[in-house]
Amino acid sequence: MAILEWTTLIVCGVVLLVRVPDAIQGRNRIVFGILLLATLCSFLSVPGPYEAIDRLLGGWNATDLIRRYLIFATVLLVGLRVTTGLAAVRGHRLVAGTTGRWALGLSCLAVAVTFFLMDTRGSSAGLLGVSDSGGRNAGLVPYYAAAGRTYPAFVSLFLMPPLLATVRSRLPRLVRIGALLMLIGALCAALSVPASLAPDAWDLAQYVVNYAAVLGYVLGLALFWFSGLMAQRPRSPRAALHGHGLHGHGLHRNGR
Repeated sequence: MAILEWTTLIVCGVVLLVRVPDAIQGRNRIVFGILLLATLCSFLSVPGPYEAIDRLLGGWNATDLIRRYLIFATVLLVGLRVTTGLAAVRGHRLVAGTTGRWALGLSCLAVAVTFFLMDTRGSSAGLLGVSDSGGRNAGLVPYYAAAGRTYPAFVSLFLMPPLLATVRSRLPRLVRIGALLMLIGALCAALSVPASLAPDAWDLAQYVVNYAAVLGYVLGLALFWFSGLMAQRPRSPRAALHGHGLHGHGLHRNGR
């Protein structure tokens, strides 16, 4: 399990650092913010840092609750950015509109309710120690985890159609590969909800699905960015195609 946690953190950190120069110059700072939040969430998933920070907060696993809400913020930004970049009007309306706000609000409420119904004393990454304490905690932890993955699954469902359309398009290969990675991430995010309620024997599969979702989204965004750089190279044969594709819709544009 530690391999998945550290691999995800390292990948997020490397992609974040690569994007720093562009962010300093004011290029696509929303994507930089997404990567920053993803790196922070990955950092808080690693047991050592998690437990050290949580002890400073009182040792009742408030860090995990904070991490869940940071994930919601990250996914919201991903949903808004990708639907805008891919010109997915319906998807953007569902994520940013009343439906999306209700989904976010109810998910936040469900996470808070299940969290405060448990006895969360004793810092433990992933609430493993809380679950192992038995009783009511053992029954509530899976529902708490499922509640924390409901909003990412909701957003991911609306990202799948435009991502699939991009994969099947005639856009540059890097763009299509990036869309495929994000599509895999979206699929894993959607599967993470039922995976949360799976038997303990499926623990490894749960970890793989959860971290594959993060890696798919982060690597996909990285390839979109790199493809944009390639399109801006002088005499690049891809530049014209980008002008009518993702580049024209704004995934690579400067500013916000």
